[in-house]
Amino acid sequence: MTRRQTTRGRKGPTKSTGIEWIGGTVSMPAYVTGEGEPYRPEALFWMGADGAILGSTVAKPGALLPMASESLQSTITQPMYGRPHSPTRVRVASAELADTLRAGHPALDVVCAPTPELDEMLALMREKMGEDGATKQSYLSPEIEPDAMASFFRAAASLFRAKPWKLVPDDQSLFSVTIEQLGVRDAAMSVIGQMGQSFGLILFSGLDDFEAYLGAADVIEMGEEPEMPPHFALNFERGAELASELRKEIAEHHWEVAGANAYPWLVAVDEDLVARPPTGKEVTTAEAIALSLTNMMVETKALRAAWDGGEPTSRTLSVTTHHGEIEVTLCAPYMRAPIEFAPSHDILADLAALARDHDEVDPAAREALEDELVRRFAASPEAKDLEEIHACQFVMDLAANYFGQTIATLGASDLREVLFELIPRKVSIEASEARWIVEETRAFYTFLKREFGLKQADSCLRVVGGNAVKKLEAALSTSSNFGMAKSLFMGGSDAGFDMQSEEGIEAWTQSIQGKPLPPSIPIPGLGGPQPSSKKAAKAKKDNRKAARKARKKNR
Repeated sequence: MTRRQTTRGRKGPTKSTGIEWIGGTVSMPAYVTGEGEPYRPEALFWMGADGAILGSTVAKPGALLPMASESLQSTITQPMYGRPHSPTRVRVASAELADTLRAGHPALDVVCAPTPELDEMLALMREKMGEDGATKQSYLSPEIEPDAMASFFRAAASLFRAKPWKLVPDDQSLFSVTIEQLGVRDAAMSVIGQMGQSFGLILFSGLDDFEAYLGAADVIEMGEEPEMPPHFALNFERGAELASELRKEIAEHHWEVAGANAYPWLVAVDEDLVARPPTGKEVTTAEAIALSLTNMMVETKALRAAWDGGEPTSRTLSVTTHHGEIEVTLCAPYMRAPIEFAPSHDILADLAALARDHDEVDPAAREALEDELVRRFAASPEAKDLEEIHACQFVMDLAANYFGQTIATLGASDLREVLFELIPRKVSIEASEARWIVEETRAFYTFLKREFGLKQADSCLRVVGGNAVKKLEAALSTSSNFGMAKSLFMGGSDAGFDMQSEEGIEAWTQSIQGKPLPPSIPIPGLGGPQPSSKKAAKAKKDNRKAARKARKKNR
């Protein structure tokens, strides 16, 4: 609907000389709720050079652009204040809006440029809305009836009594949440309240949004404007801090509350930090999560082990909500879902870009790409005679950690160092495994050459040809090549301890406490090859980083 004001004594607009209007769309700082999904309406404003609002059109998000030319014409003929008049120039910030106006008003000079005047007007509008106070608050809405809210309150009270914040170590120890019936998949849930205040849950669409939320918190601490990801929260408030109309509503309906500091409140927050009440679906989601998390709190031992670095724990629970039986899958800790790659996706090109664009290769991005590369390798004809595939992962991890390279950029000389220096020094493996490492690496490079045309494949294949097996066996057999950690590990294995189990490692550690270390285990600071080798490796790594920076400057 376009707001209009009829003026007297004029039959049509006059065209003045040198008049500029400012136009643009803004998202209104409040939500429209009721039937259907809540939405923030958008408004198209027309502002005069003196800052007066001459016209506006309000519509649902995405609906304004086709209406822009008509909205401008209506404002020209019937402005909200003053006589009808036409601008000679219109300034808008959106290129799409500018194109639409040029098509509808070819005689006007439409300029695409910043419109800070509209930003200031919106800030004043938000301030005014804050001064006037919010509309009356309520837990209920046309789609949320008292019975549904009573069911949610019972679930929230059970959750508060279960005190998940007592078991979950901190607010960065996340659960993943999947509720297929409600369209929730691999959401990231943070439990808050470990410091004894601000109890509740915050739900994000995924791990990326949670990490963005942490980044926004850092920005706020620095006094800057944050970019906040959308999120949904179940907070437990003190009754004394709750709005009086909400407390009255709770008392009137006899909804269950677990304590004076356990009044539940649901809120959804968008990327502009504009809050809105929950939808009926979101209330059901919160109820299902509260019930399932309460039930999962009995898994104390499994959850503590998961948070301490043990096996992740996952439970699929069927809970009874006001809207019926709902299945909720909770996993702790949150495990990032594997990235799906199209068969035609060039994994090697992306790995090459990672090595070129960063001084330190992003581990999460690298591992996702490498996992897909290994999956394809495992399904290839080159891998059909291999019993297990691990050696290529040793190579890729060491290449990234020591050289800042990926398999797409690792050269033959660096591969030689990985195989015959770093693996013997860093990887706790018997010399008898040398043939397996070499043969798998050879098969891997053969696959990379055939599948991706890796340009350095031939030179790398020469590294694992000839007497490579004997050379690696010798390096793996020479204890003076071992780092201290590997020396301790291999020493325990030689002494007959099961170094593949925690019990065996602990028994070996206790057996050498208070005793001189075996001569085969180098002690830092007391000579031996390990310190000088580490120093040399660091120096080589630093030199490579400096060379990469120099190359970037010269591009």
